[in-house]
Amino acid sequence: MVTKLIKLNNLNFSYDKQNKILTNINLTIPTGELSLLVGPTGCGKSTLLKILANLYPEFAGQLTGTLDLGGLKSAMMFQNASEQFTMTTPREEIIFALENLCLNKTQYTKRLNEAVQFTQIDYLLDQKINTMSGGEQQRVALAVLVAMNVDLFLLDEPFASCDPAARKFLIAKLAHLRDQGKTIILSDHVLTDYEGHCDNLFQFQGKNLVQLSASEKEKLLQKNTESVSYTFAIPNDDKEICFKLKNTEITQNRLLLQQEHLNIFSGKTTLITGANGVGKTSLFNALTKMIPYAGSLTYHKQEISKLSARRYLLKVGQIFQNATDQFINVSVADEINLSKKQRTNNYFTDDKINEALISLKLDSLLDHVVYSLSGGQQKKLQILLMLISDQDVLLIDEPLNGLDADSAKKVMALLKESQKARSQTLLIISHELRNLADWCDYHLIFKDQHLTYVNK
Repeated sequence: MVTKLIKLNNLNFSYDKQNKILTNINLTIPTGELSLLVGPTGCGKSTLLKILANLYPEFAGQLTGTLDLGGLKSAMMFQNASEQFTMTTPREEIIFALENLCLNKTQYTKRLNEAVQFTQIDYLLDQKINTMSGGEQQRVALAVLVAMNVDLFLLDEPFASCDPAARKFLIAKLAHLRDQGKTIILSDHVLTDYEGHCDNLFQFQGKNLVQLSASEKEKLLQKNTESVSYTFAIPNDDKEICFKLKNTEITQNRLLLQQEHLNIFSGKTTLITGANGVGKTSLFNALTKMIPYAGSLTYHKQEISKLSARRYLLKVGQIFQNATDQFINVSVADEINLSKKQRTNNYFTDDKINEALISLKLDSLLDHVVYSLSGGQQKKLQILLMLISDQDVLLIDEPLNGLDADSAKKVMALLKESQKARSQTLLIISHELRNLADWCDYHLIFKDQHLTYVNK
């Protein structure tokens, strides 16, 4: 059997005349294989995937050069899976996609059942998508693509919100699709679990996109699979308490949290981990008065349910998992200027903000529309905006989504610098311990409707 090739010849892409994203890309990608795109935040991975999906230049930008997909039918899974859902539940979403392909009920029922079984989302099938965790939504998005039975799967950071077990399971499923003859092209910043599954690794090096040799690929993948051990302190109850939980219950469709007693301490960074859908984001939503709770949940000895939302949320801020949920204005400069107006201290001066913009490589993007930024650039901007706004407590949901290792270090350094200067309390939800553990004081595991401090 002769392997077909996806061919890119002298490909150039820009959103406008001043901002060229891809320059003279010449590449051949084998079909029927699993290919991984890697590179720094904002280098053009998402843009390239959208070109392969024929979304660009139809909906944005200017493209020159030629692209030959070899007749493959493609579908794309976005970095923020929630952006591509139109229906209320996974069942409705899959049926809607298949009806658009003109399948009858017998045909789409068969495809639906196969996709559900393949991705193991039967327990999510009739749950409202907007109540799911980010990782659960990514799993559902993959099920939609599987049901559509396309030839070419294009996936942009498809596991950014998945817990480690789900990530490992889904990568193995992609390899299985490859073994069935499908072509898989995806981008990722985290390279664990790809060893033995990844056929080709393409790396952005400056403006160039090059294919690594087999030995270079294995060396890079092995480097990222080395086991690392972490140690956290177990807090003593003699420290100042920020949040206290006592007989606290949180329910969303089902009971998520039933906590007899827990203290979360002021001026510290506490990492919260747990499986997808366990209730981590719901805990944050309860802490910011977005959903109700039962029992007692206090902020500096004051019951949160009885506090004025307006005054309380000037003290306690939430950085959402999806950066676009946080934006109000159109351009990066507009967002920065709005946050400046909300400053209540002298720490983030204009000079300090400019230094942060340069460090985060956002200084050249001030005139860009926030929604045209890469997922990683949006995440960096989102965190900077919330730091400027100056809350005493920040609840940060997946702060490293879409970030390369260097960007992750810079973001965490900025957070810790701000925390130290202003004695902020940070609560962080993440599945990515590798780039976070060294920055955190304590570690809470959310499991079996309970939060427990652990030392590893």
